[in-house]
Amino acid sequence: MDAGANLRDARTLMAAKAILVKAGRSFATAIEEAQSDAERFGMWLDGEGQAHWDRQRRLRTEKLNIDKSALFRKQIQPTADGRPPSVIDEKRAVARSEVALQHAESCLRNLKRWRGEYQRLLAQFRAGMNPLSHYVDQVVPTATASLNRMAQAIDAYLATTVKRTDAGESESLTQMPRDSSASGGLGSIRRGTDEPTGPVREPESEPPQS
Repeated sequence: MDAGANLRDARTLMAAKAILVKAGRSFATAIEEAQSDAERFGMWLDGEGQAHWDRQRRLRTEKLNIDKSALFRKQIQPTADGRPPSVIDEKRAVARSEVALQHAESCLRNLKRWRGEYQRLLAQFRAGMNPLSHYVDQVVPTATASLNRMAQAIDAYLATTVKRTDAGESESLTQMPRDSSASGGLGSIRRGTDEPTGPVREPESEPPQS
């Protein structure tokens, strides 16, 4: 059988409210940081990343042209004995420059592909964060307001109960019955004044007249 609620104060509700508010703030901070990082990388793909690899492609193209020119000059420069010059180092430099340029061009292609792919992933991320954002923006404030109202109602109830208890004790003191010994004493006094204490004697009959 249910014994009823044992309401003493609203401290437990206020502790629950504090935990809820703290969790909401932590979630809000995590959402903000995650969205900021995700959007920052998208901006890098569209702006700084594109500019970086455009610049790298230009610089590496220039380096390749310089290495090719050095190779050409070395090839047409005869040696003292009339044999063709050794151009092994120049060819290696041209090969390295070609690989570097190919890498930059590959990064630009991947960058273009990932811009579209990342926008799709970013949209999925935002959709997945909506329930948590709803919890932080709406559920937490609503629950906090409900806990406040519940705590106020409990405090009001407890205050009313205390007042009723004090009034009941005052009324019981004013209506307390008299002491039995005192009432017995008063009864004895009344019996002493109104009723005879000894046995009742019948009056003697008068003798008959002749």
